[in-house]
Amino acid sequence: MKKTEKIKILDDLIERKEKLVYQGQESINAVLNETYSFVRNALENKVNATIWEKNIDEIEWVPRVTSDRTINRDYQRAWLRGRKVFYDILVSIKKEVELYTPNEDEQIGDINSAANNKPIIFLSHSSSDKLFGNALRNFITGLGVKNEQLIYTSHRLHKIPLDANIYEYLRKNIHKEIFMIILWSDKYLDSPACLNEMGAAWVTQSDYTNIYVPSFQFGNPKYRECAVDTQKMGAVLNGDGHCKTNMIELKDKISSMFKLKVDEKITSHLLDEFVKEINEATPNEQA
Repeated sequence: MKKTEKIKILDDLIERKEKLVYQGQESINAVLNETYSFVRNALENKVNATIWEKNIDEIEWVPRVTSDRTINRDYQRAWLRGRKVFYDILVSIKKEVELYTPNEDEQIGDINSAANNKPIIFLSHSSSDKLFGNALRNFITGLGVKNEQLIYTSHRLHKIPLDANIYEYLRKNIHKEIFMIILWSDKYLDSPACLNEMGAAWVTQSDYTNIYVPSFQFGNPKYRECAVDTQKMGAVLNGDGHCKTNMIELKDKISSMFKLKVDEKITSHLLDEFVKEINEATPNEQA
């Protein structure tokens, strides 16, 4: 199925969902069933398709607790909340299609050209974790990574170009040699946009590193359902010895990727500044 056809189907589902009014559970079943069919048959990433299907299954269309005294208004409010969650899911699925499905006029030769194969770092994060992201950004650029070699949307020097569609831009860049740094937090797991970005690592089999804010809850069930390998060792940004060792390993990986020669004194300075920044960010996170 072509990209334009997929988007047309999703636009139709979104439009039909918007026209629905509360008439009970049955009034939305047709749209739900067509959405199930779409994610099972039209999404290339079958792991993500399973996750979307599960998210749809978990939508609550009726009050969590009901009794003989539960009035119709409670049912209607619950149904409207469910409809809003369903709308958000449809929009997120559309963004995934826009991001990962090639355009009909895109040529394989263009994707594999020398210009497109230049390495790039993609720092995937929630805007709520900007302070930790900034610390990582400063560490990475301090090693010698150029502005255009880093995608980090919370900084003006690494943002998506003006007027560009963010998902189209990321989709085109995802064909490069990309090293993804995933900055995990519970807020990251609550963001469909962040999960779409994270899914890119699985879709393209990109190399990636897991990095965690200090408050991250490893028992979060959403974390275990993610497409990437959550058992892969990562760095917790708490500033301890393990954190410093992991950051040196990250420095070595980036240096090798971009063929950088970093003086030990510069590395030591960058590491000290990094620990200082994440320690300053931690109280803000807990506030």
